[in-house]
Amino acid sequence: MQVSTALPATPPRIGRLAVQVGLAFALAMGVAGGIAFLAARYQLMQEADDALAHESRKLILKGYPNDSATLAKRVIDRRAQKILASRGHIVYGPDGRLLADGLDIPPLPDGYAETIYRDHSRKWHQGRALSLRLPDGGRLVIVEHSEVDATMREMMLIGLIALIVVGGLAGVTAAWVLTRQIAQRLDLSVGAADAIAQGDLSRRISLDGLDGIFATQAGSLNHMLDRMEQMVRSQRQFASHLAHDLRTPLTRLRGLLQAEAEAHAADRPLLDKAERECRSIIAIFDSLLRLSEIEAGRRPTAMAPLALDEAILDVAETMEPVIADAGSRLALAPLPPATVLADAGLVQQLLVNLLDNIALHTPAGTQASVALAVERHEATITIADNGPGILPPERERVVRPYESGGATRRDKSMGSGLGLAIAQAIMRFHNGALELVDNRPGLMVRLRFPVSS
Repeated sequence: MQVSTALPATPPRIGRLAVQVGLAFALAMGVAGGIAFLAARYQLMQEADDALAHESRKLILKGYPNDSATLAKRVIDRRAQKILASRGHIVYGPDGRLLADGLDIPPLPDGYAETIYRDHSRKWHQGRALSLRLPDGGRLVIVEHSEVDATMREMMLIGLIALIVVGGLAGVTAAWVLTRQIAQRLDLSVGAADAIAQGDLSRRISLDGLDGIFATQAGSLNHMLDRMEQMVRSQRQFASHLAHDLRTPLTRLRGLLQAEAEAHAADRPLLDKAERECRSIIAIFDSLLRLSEIEAGRRPTAMAPLALDEAILDVAETMEPVIADAGSRLALAPLPPATVLADAGLVQQLLVNLLDNIALHTPAGTQASVALAVERHEATITIADNGPGILPPERERVVRPYESGGATRRDKSMGSGLGLAIAQAIMRFHNGALELVDNRPGLMVRLRFPVSS
């Protein structure tokens, strides 16, 4: 498990939304084109049917004989007068015998129907037909030449493809522009969230250029952050004031105990023990004050280029005897030169805290090591041991104040429970990251510092 205080900067991505919206636009255009085609085709069929009905009323006359022989004579007369040029007429007798025709056409049911026919050109055509049964059992068929349906199908296919392509491109373009605008607005929130996650509670989302729901959302988040900052500031002030107020009388008590121990040498062991307890309590309050100052950014900073390799050597010389007294061993790997922008005092305290943890919380015989690596824009200090380690579910918890390493650590009564919390606060202060990983066996602490340019 990894506990990190720095978040990688990830540019906003539009993702597949533009393609999905483009496909939706194309599908909508295709459906709309299909509906338009069906509506136009229905209207043209109605007009053809009206023309066929009108033509039938001209041939089947009310009050006159309308048998098949009479209808055949009327058709022949009208054809002779060349007033039937645009339509075909077929008359069958009661016995099915053809009395008048000009077309080759398959049998048709009563009423209107789509059909194909062949005229004197011997070519097949498409048309709309009306088939009527005559009073004597004969049949009159009127055919309206129409290539509209076929023409519409061809035109509609081209138009439908054009609509889908144009709709898809328009959808992708519109979605790309829209999602880019949304991503740019959300990026403001992401930047503020990243800064807040790194401890900058003063960061707010800029309302410049925002309107509508984005402005409302940003305003609500800023208001929430105002409340959070106020609450955190109040808690820090309370902890700071409490630690400061209690530290002063404890310091006076420690002085009294020292004076009493010097005056009464016989009772010195007991007084020495009381003095050590006071010193331990004062150390806890000092740690609390230090953590509060770092988290609040109130600590006087001395940021300057710092040679990490030299800082590690200095701390290792100091802490090597402490670890040796605990029955363990500290080894240094070759240290390449690495310069970071840092507060030397805080970095020293960071390394001391972590090495002190090894002395306090690992069994005798533990092998500890410190290494330094530099890759591109990052310098990484690795402090590892082969002790009992920290179980994966507990690694996130132990960096909180007053949390210990649990059953895997040697003695939970030792230490203030603030060492890793202070270490994490120091790494946040330097825009770095602290990671706890498994050393198989033991614990490995990685400290990632941005390298100064």
